[in-house]
Amino acid sequence: MRTASAALEARTDMRSRGISDSEGELALQVDGSLPITSHIVLDANATTLRGARRHGGSELGIEIAPRYVTSSDGWDFSAGARGHVFIDAGELDYIEIEGSVSRTLGPAWLTLGASYAPSQDAIGGDNLYLSADIGAGIPGSPLALYAGIGQTIGSTNDAERAVRLRPDGDYTNWYLAVERSRLNFAIGMELSGTSIDQDSARDTRYWDRHTGTRLAGYMRVSF
Repeated sequence: MRTASAALEARTDMRSRGISDSEGELALQVDGSLPITSHIVLDANATTLRGARRHGGSELGIEIAPRYVTSSDGWDFSAGARGHVFIDAGELDYIEIEGSVSRTLGPAWLTLGASYAPSQDAIGGDNLYLSADIGAGIPGSPLALYAGIGQTIGSTNDAERAVRLRPDGDYTNWYLAVERSRLNFAIGMELSGTSIDQDSARDTRYWDRHTGTRLAGYMRVSF
C-alpha cells in the first residue's frame, strides 16, 4: 500500500499549463497525498495566487483530487476528478475529470495525461487538456531532466470567462526543467512557454499577460 506524503514548494512564478497562477510573482504551494485504500488516493494542494486576475483576484487556491490508481504489466494507471476552489473569488470554482498512464524504464519515465472540464459557467465553456511528460535521472548524479508538452482545446459560450483557461483560444504549452535533489530537498530551474499571441489586445478582467516564455526557479522540501 502507498504511504502518505507531503511537500512544500516555493516558485518565482507558479505556472499551470504555461500560464501564471500567481501574477508572475513568487508563490508558495503545499501539497499532500493520502492513500485511503490500496487503490484509492486523495491528493490535495493549496497555492498562494497573489491576487491573480484569471482567478478573480483570489489570494488562495485549493485543489482536491480523489483518484483510482492501479498497475499492470509495468504500466501505472490513474483516473479521478479534480476540484479547483478559489477563495473569495465569487463563482469561479470548477471541476475536471482526469486520467493518466505512466511507465518507468530504469532512470526514465513517461506520462500521458488528459483532463476534461465539462462546460461550466466558471470557465465559459468546456476545456480539454492533453499532455505528455518525460523525465530521467542522470546516473551517478543528483541531477534530473524533465520536459513536457500540452495542448488545450475547448468550446466557448462566455468569451470573458473562457480566457481563464484559454486566453487566446486553443493553444500549445511546453516546458524544460533541470532539478538537483538531495535527500528530501530539491532545487531546480524551469523554462516554459506557450503559443499564445502576446501582442493581442485584451479587454476582459480575467486576462493574464504572463503567458510568454519564462525562466522560473523553485525549491521543494518533501516530508
